[in-house]
Amino acid sequence: MVSTRCWMGVRTLSIITVFFAPAGYAAQQDPGTAVTLAYQFPEGKTISYRQASTEKQYMQINGQDMNTLTQSSLEFSAKSKGMKESNFGLGVTIDAMKISVQGPQGDLAPDLSQILGKSFEMTLSRLGKEVDTSGAAAIKYQLGPAGSRDLSSSFQAFFPDLPDRPVKKGDTWPSQDTVTQKTGNGEILVNSKYVHTVDGFETVDGIECARIKTAITGSLTGNLEESGVGLTLDCKIEGTGIWYFAVKEGILVKADNKGSFTGVITAGEPANLSIPLSGETLEETRLIKK
Repeated sequence: MVSTRCWMGVRTLSIITVFFAPAGYAAQQDPGTAVTLAYQFPEGKTISYRQASTEKQYMQINGQDMNTLTQSSLEFSAKSKGMKESNFGLGVTIDAMKISVQGPQGDLAPDLSQILGKSFEMTLSRLGKEVDTSGAAAIKYQLGPAGSRDLSSSFQAFFPDLPDRPVKKGDTWPSQDTVTQKTGNGEILVNSKYVHTVDGFETVDGIECARIKTAITGSLTGNLEESGVGLTLDCKIEGTGIWYFAVKEGILVKADNKGSFTGVITAGEPANLSIPLSGETLEETRLIKK
């Protein structure tokens, strides 16, 4: 997943979180029967996803509101190249991408046409761990005055992690991710801890799925520089949601999320200014081709 941006020196920030909320109708899977969940990407098979997000960020400086609204969407196709050292090799192609930002310094809608059709290879384990997404770092774009970005942070934690044992309704398992976003002015780290619970089974778009609730906690930290001024970011993040995983097909079918963050941005000398920061995120992920 795939950004929360702010302006006036902190516009280089970004939040990448993978939270997941429900739909569909009950499937016939016996809730007392344990199932094995694992990703399946048969060689040559191509699937496509669309992810859309809306993010609101709130700050107040010297009594003035500095709020930002960011809306973004990303569509990509992933073609399996088969197994490589017990992991899947995926050829990922960017099919569509849009970003729009409304903030105190005006509106921004960068031209992203240069990255459409770009491809890279990533490696994914059967349990959903993104082993290698370094190829996405070579796909860069400009975000106006906020400088350059690359796509690696959008894929470092895209696929939810699965349990290493069969699970039934009520079973839980933990996982965690660290997402790094490099900007033209520094680096942002998002450390997320998840507790997943099998909530039941549903049929979604004709596919029998495990419905999994996830609770997320974590931190967002970073060290940046803007106009020669050092900025330190320290936020707590949390979120809840539900995602749907196809039991037989072994693919993520849909995910919706709701998250929030609170913290502070500290500007270095000479001001040593401390700016409270908070925000909300909504995100949806859909399988659009299987």
